[in-house]
Amino acid sequence: MEKTKDELREIIRENLVDLRKKKGVSQLDLSIIVDKKSSSVASWEQGISLPDVTTLYRLSIYYNVAMEFFYKKHNKEGEEE
Repeated sequence: MEKTKDELREIIRENLVDLRKKKGVSQLDLSIIVDKKSSSVASWEQGISLPDVTTLYRLSIYYNVAMEFFYKKHNKEGEEE
């Protein structure tokens, strides 16, 4: 079943929040790592906006996950649901 834009935005938002918290970095720290404003990171985590593809790529490298990871729902252990 294909996901709606809102469903996909929520999945990406959840994954961004979970990965950052598991890594133990602040939004400010992450913003420096991916060369974005801390308000941008906050906006992604609130579901207001989404990172562009280049930023998602940087995040995938930082978190050591495939880019596809961000688009799929995961459980607490990081396994795909």
